[in-house]
Amino acid sequence: MTTLQDQLRAQSDALMVEADARKQRRKIVQSVAHSSAMEGMPLDAQTMTMFEGYVDGTMTTEQMREAVLKQYRR
Repeated sequence: MTTLQDQLRAQSDALMVEADARKQRRKIVQSVAHSSAMEGMPLDAQTMTMFEGYVDGTMTTEQMREAVLKQYRR
């Protein structure tokens, strides 16, 4: 059985890991946005909204891929 202190420490550690992962996802999105803009194709609002879902952790890369493919299959 874990103590309350152990549970709090585990929650704190999990939050720190998630914060680090979120920072990394934000850097990836910024890099993609910059690269796209440099190539003369800035990201539109719909794509940026989708990327924000990725940064927030509510959308996976596979879900983003499917959404983009669906957008162009119309």
